[in-house]
Amino acid sequence: MRVGAERRSCSSAASVAMGSTNIPSRPSRCEVRARAIVSGLIHAQRAPPAATTVASETRVSSGCRNAGVNLRKNRDKVRYLANDGAARRRGRTRSSGKNVGNDVGLTPDVVVWDRAAVGAAQGESIGRSARVATHMPSVWTTAPSALGCGASPHSVSSAPVSEHDARNRSDGSARGVSRLRLSAASLALAAASGVFAPAWCDFGVAAAQGVIRAESPFDGRPVGVVRFEGIERVSVQLLRNQLRTREGRPYSEATAQDDVRRLYRLGQFRSVEASLEIDPDDPGAPLTVVFRFVEAPIVEDVQVVGNRRVTDQDLARVVNILPGTPMDEFLLGRSIRAIEELYRNRGFFLVEVTVDERELEESGIVLFRVREGERVRVTGIRFSGNRAFEDRELRPNLRTKTAGILERGPLDNEVLDNDVTSLIRFYQAQGYLDIRADRQITPSPDGREAIVTFVLDEGPLYSLRNVVLRTADAEAESRPPVFTAAQISAIMEIKSGDIYSTQRVERSMEAVRASYWRLGYADARVQRDELRDAEEPLVDIFITVVEGPRFRTGEVLVQGNDLTKQKVIRRHVRLRPDRPLDRGAVRETERRLEASQLFEAGSVRVTVQPERREDPGYRDVLVEVAETDTGSLTFGAAVGSDSGVTGLIGLEQRNFDLFDPPESVGEFFRGQSFRGAGQQFSLALQPGTEVQTYSVSLTEPHLFESDYSLTGQFFFRQRIFRQYDEERFGGRTRIGRRFGDRWVAGLGTRAEWVSLSNINARAPAAIFDDRDRALLTGVSLDMTRTTVPPTERFRPTRGTRVELAVERVGAFGGDYDFTKLRAEHQIFMTVYEDYLGRKGVLSFKTTAQYIPEEGEAPIYERYFLGGRSLRGFEFRTVSPRGLRRDGTPSNEPIGGEWLFFFGTEYEHPVWRDILSVVGFVDTGTVTNEIGFDDYRVSIGSGVRLYLPQLGQAPLAFDFGFPIRTASGDQKSLFSFAVDLPF
Repeated sequence: MRVGAERRSCSSAASVAMGSTNIPSRPSRCEVRARAIVSGLIHAQRAPPAATTVASETRVSSGCRNAGVNLRKNRDKVRYLANDGAARRRGRTRSSGKNVGNDVGLTPDVVVWDRAAVGAAQGESIGRSARVATHMPSVWTTAPSALGCGASPHSVSSAPVSEHDARNRSDGSARGVSRLRLSAASLALAAASGVFAPAWCDFGVAAAQGVIRAESPFDGRPVGVVRFEGIERVSVQLLRNQLRTREGRPYSEATAQDDVRRLYRLGQFRSVEASLEIDPDDPGAPLTVVFRFVEAPIVEDVQVVGNRRVTDQDLARVVNILPGTPMDEFLLGRSIRAIEELYRNRGFFLVEVTVDERELEESGIVLFRVREGERVRVTGIRFSGNRAFEDRELRPNLRTKTAGILERGPLDNEVLDNDVTSLIRFYQAQGYLDIRADRQITPSPDGREAIVTFVLDEGPLYSLRNVVLRTADAEAESRPPVFTAAQISAIMEIKSGDIYSTQRVERSMEAVRASYWRLGYADARVQRDELRDAEEPLVDIFITVVEGPRFRTGEVLVQGNDLTKQKVIRRHVRLRPDRPLDRGAVRETERRLEASQLFEAGSVRVTVQPERREDPGYRDVLVEVAETDTGSLTFGAAVGSDSGVTGLIGLEQRNFDLFDPPESVGEFFRGQSFRGAGQQFSLALQPGTEVQTYSVSLTEPHLFESDYSLTGQFFFRQRIFRQYDEERFGGRTRIGRRFGDRWVAGLGTRAEWVSLSNINARAPAAIFDDRDRALLTGVSLDMTRTTVPPTERFRPTRGTRVELAVERVGAFGGDYDFTKLRAEHQIFMTVYEDYLGRKGVLSFKTTAQYIPEEGEAPIYERYFLGGRSLRGFEFRTVSPRGLRRDGTPSNEPIGGEWLFFFGTEYEHPVWRDILSVVGFVDTGTVTNEIGFDDYRVSIGSGVRLYLPQLGQAPLAFDFGFPIRTASGDQKSLFSFAVDLPF
């Protein structure tokens, strides 16, 4: 049996309603369109005792089998047993004298009806053909003449058959027990949403032997026996628990239908049938209700053959069929689609998956046969009809990529459809509201490659003509609106005469809403209607504002914080009691709480409560959070061209509480101590080949619940340079103050001891001069202004960052006395963005540092460039050179007192959000006097790998090429920095 594409393409919704026979009307794929006939319970009146019961069959012609449907082996059939009159006309008749029960379940044959019979039964003529759904539960309906069915296939009637008609029948069959069967397919389909019919066939039509009535003549008669047939594996008690039809109760057709539905929903059966057995000689005798079952086979094993390009393990992850469970047609279809989708994602667009029905019938093994086909790759993407935009401007909106080194270029219909939608959105955002787009696929002769062409009909470019404002409630109340039309126009980003961009219109509507919200109109609704001119490409916007009442903020309630203190949460709340209730501030509160990383992702909800009854005009705000684990223990490593290999063992707690010691050992190990105050604690052990750092730090971001912060740190650091080793240990403190969301100022102090050792004998004399252990103390003042979003710390896409700092070394005594000045400016701007939101970012960085006191700073406080700080040059080699102790010049750097750096870099996304390429220009110099002598310039390119498993910082690999150097410079073409958490 072919499963897969046909099943989806020929699906047809079907339903069964009492009192009628419903026929799916979706066209079939056969040459002759037809309709599937799904019969419900056939009601028939009981015939006189002289009536006889005869069953017959008509087999499907070979033409249907040639169409690809083998109904004899298909376990989901549409079966009809007709009387002998219809059977004789089709040429196949069973031997007479047997009752209907002898024919039940013997052969999977199909009887089809002729035009007149179907027309009479359905009230319409549907032609000489009918389509039969081969993927429905088995349908069994009988209307033997003993129950009053018409004698002629061209006569469909509920009237009883006369004795004369019965005696004139050619079979002369004896009177037997009449059976009235309830269609399980009809009842199952009534509970289902649709019918999947993978193949439809052309049949002739034979006579319908009954009609469906809304009520059964047997309703109300007592039930004598309820019997189950065909049960081997399923518990009878389980079945009885599903029934509402019981011995001794009155029979109800509706109840019997519900019973069949419940039994079928157990998922244990291929088909469920309910029938009545009655004694025609005793009209008042109790009824016998018989439930007949065909049990679904048990899946013995699941196997796949034909898969060469995809492993069994990969396929097992998408197949939802488990050995030992009953066969489920729905799961079978879903597994087929999952396998096909897996192949399509890997470029096998022509894959076909079928199920071996014979193997399933004989052994219970679900055998998927995969015909992989050739891998289809997209080798070209073209555009047709684009006059306003060039191909290069449209390509960023596509997810479909051409095959290359970094892309496999798979051909996928779903992705192509999304690309069409993306192009439409792109054009509409540029003012082409009538854009129409489609795509065409041109395969190569061997089917391995394809060219995709996107066909575009751009239409005219629309402009905004007028903006009309209407404030509905203000007009109704005869009061002036909050904003006039002129003010609304000023708030909007798009103006009259501008190109009608859907994106700018949406942003304008959001700006209007935010303006109302800021004034406390929390329920303000802003609706937009567009009216296009029939003659010219002009659009008028009609803005309807429902201002609603003005509210003020009541209480801000917090729930869900078991460990985190209320004050920590309220720091992020942008709403204040008795202030105008601003829904924009509600959204900002949610964003800030999510960004704090103190709670589960997606768990933060900030909702505005209904107006207080006792205090009109006020509405409370409820903040709901869910605690998460804010501590982490990190093991990792780092590799860098400047620092060698470094290990990392880190302990971090983002919600630390220094004054919450554990009350028991168990509380400590359960993580219920030292938590809840929002402090940040970190302990880092970083041994390495060239650099070793050990530190512990604690930060209180809101000292005494103010905008001040306090940070304390103790550290030990050892660094191996080419000419000497440096060792530092000491501590630092910093008090910060935040001014709004952009400005931060800080006052810091430091005290540390520094010493040099293992000095090379040929090192410059300045290194020997500073080798003794020295105490450095200092006080610093810094101020920073940033517009870079906090969520983009490691990958900025917009904003600026300016930092000014001054430090006085020796402020608290020590061995040195000098001043250090520093200024730094960074700019980030998005110059490219595709429809997936991936951005190309251009950045600029300028740094200037200066020590005014000439010759006062030791070598380990002076400035150097090179390595990652000036790519293309060796680490710390861009610097003045010194003299050796014997007076000869040395090529080793000794640092300078003036540093200037300017660089620009462009980062462009290449593959998903993981891989980007960069191009850069680095320039700078280090001298002992302010100036630009010995200015260096390098250019280069590199890649960035953003792997979430390795942290937020990217893996950076750069190739730099110096194009302007100074005498004695040491070049380094390759620089890199890799952080690898375990």
